[in-house]
Amino acid sequence: MNKKKTRINLILEIILWLVSIVTIYPMLMVLLTSFKNKGEAAYMNVSLPSEWHPENYITVLEKDFMRSLGNSVFITFISVALIVSLSAFLSFIIVRRDTKGCRIGYKIITLGIIAPFAALPTIQLMQKMGIYGSRIGLCLVYSSLYMPFTTMMFSGFIKGIPKELDEAAVMDGAVGGRLFCTVIMPLLKPVLATTGVLNFMWVWNELQIPMYLLNSSSKWTLPLSVYNFYGQFSRSWNLVCADVVLVSLPVILVYIFAQKWVIAGMTAGAVKG
Repeated sequence: MNKKKTRINLILEIILWLVSIVTIYPMLMVLLTSFKNKGEAAYMNVSLPSEWHPENYITVLEKDFMRSLGNSVFITFISVALIVSLSAFLSFIIVRRDTKGCRIGYKIITLGIIAPFAALPTIQLMQKMGIYGSRIGLCLVYSSLYMPFTTMMFSGFIKGIPKELDEAAVMDGAVGGRLFCTVIMPLLKPVLATTGVLNFMWVWNELQIPMYLLNSSSKWTLPLSVYNFYGQFSRSWNLVCADVVLVSLPVILVYIFAQKWVIAGMTAGAVKG
């Protein structure tokens, strides 16, 4: 029995190593390519550059990078704040009221997890509302896209919080928003961190939606800045890879420092839900 278990563990370990190689290879290729000249970068392989070119990163930084960084920070901060705060309030109401209407509403909301993004109807709606092409309009679209999953996460966590806490707080005079902010919100720190980090990564890395909904290059986010070095007649893969590395760096750092919160929040939500 032990030999069989050891053999299975060995097979699983080999599979995991193969999967790791598949994941690490493109990352290593992008990193090495970002230090090559334009000719070597065209081959897109993991060979070391004949001569290192760290000035590729300086070129990227000088090409409207800081403006795109400001746009990404603004859009990501506003979007994540809207998604997390609105989902937390909505989940608390749905779970605590627990009426038939709330249960139906919750099912309808969670259907948004599998609903695809439809560019044309979204653009038409935003044009009628007068927010097409604006950064705030993009933040509202992100909120509608990512609130279903975030609401599901919060709902599963809040179900594990005893209602007796609410009743005790009401007896002490805490009702409505005060009840939620002073009693419930401090207990949501693990899931707040989890949903905050996940939504940060999703919004920050999004490429397709801003390309449709931002009508000016002055409003471009960092992922869109890659088009400064990739076009119909010119493809500087060394600069493209340097741009990708710089765009990915904030997400990597945030995830590294918040990894324990993400794991704790996912585990707590799974157990309590």
